[in-house]
Amino acid sequence: MKGALLVGISAFAQVMGLTGFAAASSEINPAFIPEDLMMQHQIVATSCAKPRSFRRIEMKGGTRFAREGEVFAFEPRIIRAERCEEVEIILENTDTVRHALMLPGLNPMFELEFTGPGVRSLRFVTPDADVTLEFHCHVPTHEKMGMLGALIVGKGGKPPTLQVQPQGPVQLFNGIGSVIAVDRRKNRLILSHGEIKGFMAAMTEMSFLVTSRAVLKGIMAGDTVRFTIDADKRAIVGVVRLVQ
Repeated sequence: MKGALLVGISAFAQVMGLTGFAAASSEINPAFIPEDLMMQHQIVATSCAKPRSFRRIEMKGGTRFAREGEVFAFEPRIIRAERCEEVEIILENTDTVRHALMLPGLNPMFELEFTGPGVRSLRFVTPDADVTLEFHCHVPTHEKMGMLGALIVGKGGKPPTLQVQPQGPVQLFNGIGSVIAVDRRKNRLILSHGEIKGFMAAMTEMSFLVTSRAVLKGIMAGDTVRFTIDADKRAIVGVVRLVQ
């Protein structure tokens, strides 16, 4: 049973990589699927300051909405809204585990997260642009197991390429965060961090690659750190523990 589940998840991941959201809707272009987590959490659209209309959208999430090869899913997977529209998401989590509906490319980022079963609601305002934004469950592995979809604003469209200002020969960005975990075997640092100006919105849990194991020397879970990211490598190149 476990082997069959892994095969199903692997098959689903391959399909997603080749066709984007084609299984959910032919309206979604594979170009909208971010290449990695860091690109996925870059800000690509900003909410309108003053909404012009209002919309309420009911959504559900859980195992019962999964398709073949999936474990979890949202229903619906494609949601629509107008430009500069205030949207209230009413989410029913039909599982007994935690799910987190997140719009990572929107500024401010939208995240509705709770352990079910139950119903919660939260609002956000769409940008004044025809754009398609990906949403997903930010709980680790849930997105790969099928929990993702898209918000089509107005006529929809590919998010614009993020323009960043280089600092010298490389593009470096600094942030401050709290260490959730250190994985020295995989050279990864899991952080809860504030906004990384010009690069990424604030995140409650984000896994970063580090360029070498030496970067993690002396860093422990619970530390508050200042970190530097090389945008081209999409990896942390330096970490400094802040004295509390």
